[in-house]
Amino acid sequence: MSTPTVRRSAVESVVADIEQSIAEGALAVGSRLGTRTDLAERYGVAPTTVAEVVRVLDAKGLVTTKTGPQGGIFVAHRSAHAVIGNGLLSLQSVETSALDCVRVIDALDPAIVAAATEFRSEADIDDLERLLDELRTNWADRIDGLRSNWRLHRRIAEIAPNPMLKVVYLNLLAYVEANEEPYARDAGIPPNSVVRLEIHEELVAAIIAGDAEAAARAVRRHQTVYDDYLVVDGR
Repeated sequence: MSTPTVRRSAVESVVADIEQSIAEGALAVGSRLGTRTDLAERYGVAPTTVAEVVRVLDAKGLVTTKTGPQGGIFVAHRSAHAVIGNGLLSLQSVETSALDCVRVIDALDPAIVAAATEFRSEADIDDLERLLDELRTNWADRIDGLRSNWRLHRRIAEIAPNPMLKVVYLNLLAYVEANEEPYARDAGIPPNSVVRLEIHEELVAAIIAGDAEAAARAVRRHQTVYDDYLVVDGR
């Protein structure tokens, strides 16, 4: 039963070594790593381990394989999208928390809300009104209230025309949604806070009205929730 664990550790070790060499420039785009047999001998691992290493690196867009006499495994050219995607995926191996992600989401909120305020359509407005009503209904329940909150913020972010901003924001939000219970426990934010609900109402109203100044004020209030309102919100 211990074999899978040992093999996985070897895969991670080889992948990490090759990734580091690429990141540091020791392996440039187009560099030939060798054949699978070469890699197995170089790292002292089994052919099945090398096969998994190549699969992981290929999935990350780091390598490509070529057949024929001059074939083998080569460092691939990575698109900007692949670089960003791999960066987000790397968070899986880094100790972080949903609260860390929320701090970054807070930092992105001004750009997200400004875009939503400028570009919202009638269909967007209908969805925001519906989701705000849902938020009001579920607000008193700790988990259901959080889920409604995330759905509202997700819909606001979907309005933004900047694909890079949208992808980063939505991926961070997905991480928080997947860790909602630890977040609810660690954040220590009262789910039935009247002030917090009012802030979301102001935020949605400003977006719907297309009022950039009001939207900016609502965002600033929203960003203080995780600090100030823990202390002053007694309603």
